[in-house]
Amino acid sequence: MQLQFYKNKRILVTGHTGFVGSWFTLLLSNLDADIIGFSLNQPSKPSLYNYLNLNKKITNIKADISNPLPISKIIKEYKPEIIIHLAAQPILLDSYKIPHATFMTNTVGTLNLLEAERKYGNARTILCITTDKVYENIGITAYKETDKLGGFDPYSSSKSCAELIVNSYRSSFLQEIGIATARAGNIIGGGDWGRYRIIPDLVSNKKVIIRYPNATRPWTYILDVLDGYITLIEALHKNPKTYSEAWNFSSNSNKTVIEIVKEVKKYRNINYEIKKGKSHEEKSLLLNSLKSKKRLGWKAKYSFEETIRNTVSWYNNFDTAKTKVDIYELTLKQLQDYFKID
Repeated sequence: MQLQFYKNKRILVTGHTGFVGSWFTLLLSNLDADIIGFSLNQPSKPSLYNYLNLNKKITNIKADISNPLPISKIIKEYKPEIIIHLAAQPILLDSYKIPHATFMTNTVGTLNLLEAERKYGNARTILCITTDKVYENIGITAYKETDKLGGFDPYSSSKSCAELIVNSYRSSFLQEIGIATARAGNIIGGGDWGRYRIIPDLVSNKKVIIRYPNATRPWTYILDVLDGYITLIEALHKNPKTYSEAWNFSSNSNKTVIEIVKEVKKYRNINYEIKKGKSHEEKSLLLNSLKSKKRLGWKAKYSFEETIRNTVSWYNNFDTAKTKVDIYELTLKQLQDYFKID
């Protein structure tokens, strides 16, 4: 991977105001990409996107991906050469409360994006971000990209539907460009304030209810995930026919929720109670990322302990920061240390 690849590339990022989108936008802006951000709103309060003042670094478009008209207009006007599709309703528990909105955003939104590209675009590369939860959970030790798709809850099902839409458009209409999906889950890092997520709950300074203490997930650091995404995008851009498929990105940090809690406790005072949850949640959902390691040369750089230490350090420093500049510098420093950017 060559970081200079991104210099002056015109990139559309949907969902750029979310946790992953904010980190991704910060990274791409520091690689001198020309970024058009497309998002309905900041999905959390506080908002990492606002703290980083990213509006000053990009073209910011506020619109709803579930409406086909705005995304068609943007693709027609800006003609991005790379599209990174992150826009989503990302909360599994919320999908039980708002199933229609979840499918409209996650499934129809993906359809709207690809249809707009088919009609009006000339992109060379599209990366659609889905989730590790697209797999039908039948007790496999670790799911690989060729395993069967499924979805018990509306969130998982909506993302599986998005995968099928990508497959259809890749086969039927957009054969000449690179289109891939990336599946990662349980991404952790500083600046996440999403609801029902373990790290934001633990650093909230409130009593935390641990619903599923023995649930095991492949916890992966935000910058490890972004490293995988930008490696895939470059490979896809240069050789679309070889890399137009689904890819898993996961660390080997397969830990239970209670192990996360104990590790966070080393660096921050937390107050928690274990109380069994009522909603369905899979006990174990792990990914096999061997393909990404073999064919892309990607692997997670940070250990579980380094991931937790860097993440909690971000929040500890955030709590003592006096200005937005301090928060920007804190976040940029973690980014630069990881990618060795000057």
